[in-house]
Amino acid sequence: MRFVLALLAAGLLCAQAAADEIDLSFSNDALRVVYFHDLTNSRLNVEGGWLNNGDYGSALHVGLTLRGFASGGANPVRAGVGGRLAVVDGDLPDQNGYGLGMGGFLSYTLTRYNRITLTGAAYFAPDVLTGSGLKKYQDYTARLGYQIMRDAEIYLGLRYIKGNFDAAPELLIDDGAHIGFSIRF
Repeated sequence: MRFVLALLAAGLLCAQAAADEIDLSFSNDALRVVYFHDLTNSRLNVEGGWLNNGDYGSALHVGLTLRGFASGGANPVRAGVGGRLAVVDGDLPDQNGYGLGMGGFLSYTLTRYNRITLTGAAYFAPDVLTGSGLKKYQDYTARLGYQIMRDAEIYLGLRYIKGNFDAAPELLIDDGAHIGFSIRF
């Protein structure tokens, strides 16, 4: 299973040449890489990501999101609604499975300080949307970003990613502060 996850993560990293956005964030315990691609002539966005915590395990996800503006005005709220199929692989026996998390994100750029952006995302998979031993999956993120140029942002964030299992202890893959950057192509 670890070999498959490593192979998929390598594929995501190699795909960056055609990317619309690459997002990289890390803390003392975890590293997350996400690739986003806008589909042509559509507001649909596909994404693939990998989160690794060297002490506890990893999570790999692919997602599909409908993106757009949730309000009008000079600085409208951007939003996305969709789902993420996550594969969780913990270090302990029976600490693996998959879940289809449903959720989305909201992002707002301050009007007066138009380089500062507030973003929040939440994806949740209850028991009915999970399998292979995973009972519940949660992925929550909040961040405060600063656009250093039009297509590049650095940010500070909080992240909580957890899996609950049928026959194993819960897996808290990441919990706490992180820093990161995103680059749009």
